[in-house]
Amino acid sequence: GPLDTGGPTCHKNATVPMRPPGRIVRLFLLSVGLWLHVSCRDAAPADRRELVSVRLSTGSPTGNFRPFAQALVQAYAETLPDVHIALIDTPGSVQNLEEREEGTVDLGLAQAGIADMAYNGRLPDRTVPLRNLRGIAVLNSSFVQVLVADRSQIASIGELRGRRIGTGALGSGSAVAAEVLFGGLFKAGEVQQLDLTAVQSSERLIAGQLDAVFFLSGIPTSGVHRATQAGARILPIRGTAIDRLRANYPFLRSDIIPGGMYPGHPAPIHTLSVDVVLLARAGLDEALVRRLTS
Repeated sequence: GPLDTGGPTCHKNATVPMRPPGRIVRLFLLSVGLWLHVSCRDAAPADRRELVSVRLSTGSPTGNFRPFAQALVQAYAETLPDVHIALIDTPGSVQNLEEREEGTVDLGLAQAGIADMAYNGRLPDRTVPLRNLRGIAVLNSSFVQVLVADRSQIASIGELRGRRIGTGALGSGSAVAAEVLFGGLFKAGEVQQLDLTAVQSSERLIAGQLDAVFFLSGIPTSGVHRATQAGARILPIRGTAIDRLRANYPFLRSDIIPGGMYPGHPAPIHTLSVDVVLLARAGLDEALVRRLTS
């Protein structure tokens, strides 16, 4: 159910245990344990509070997490002057989660699907569950965008067998999501996934050095805009094979990129999307989390 906003109660340390992957909003508002840790003591006036520091992971310099994290820091500086937010550079969702698990970062963004896989021990390169993650809020959505060059004859995602695909920097949410998508559509080794940043992928696609690129980001995003401006095409993602994939990974949602979002794409495009969530480490002070959330 929705978060109760009717004021604090005396149910302390009430957390909801994690369940196997399910519908993403319920999963992160209920299963990951949306902060139902309730403080029953009165908050001290702002001028009597001690300065506290919160370490916030930023994501890669060219990704969508970075500007949101910077905006969050500015908003907190204006509304919570006794809370200092220290920005911690990370390459993306996976390391964001690992650092919260280890307690070296307090707060940060992640692709909800990556967080789901991490909590349940389903990451491709790390099968140990990361159980120190706590969900705070569902934010925007990230959209899967698979592009091919303007001269390419590829018309569907199923035609990428045997192709070279830039799938995002190692450790990024994009790289993990690409492995989920292509691993569900093709056999091992049938596509060549290259660990390239969004900028590198766009440049190489335009230069004819890649057959396709994979983006997982908010829309519009600069890498996709630059590639489509040079004539690249976004492939539709739909069909029975995609439906089977979504059954195994329910955090993948059918979605639409609106028409006119990118140059040369006047019509809507069927694709997949994943929620972005704001997460904290389990041991972060309950009263502080409530202030950050509100």
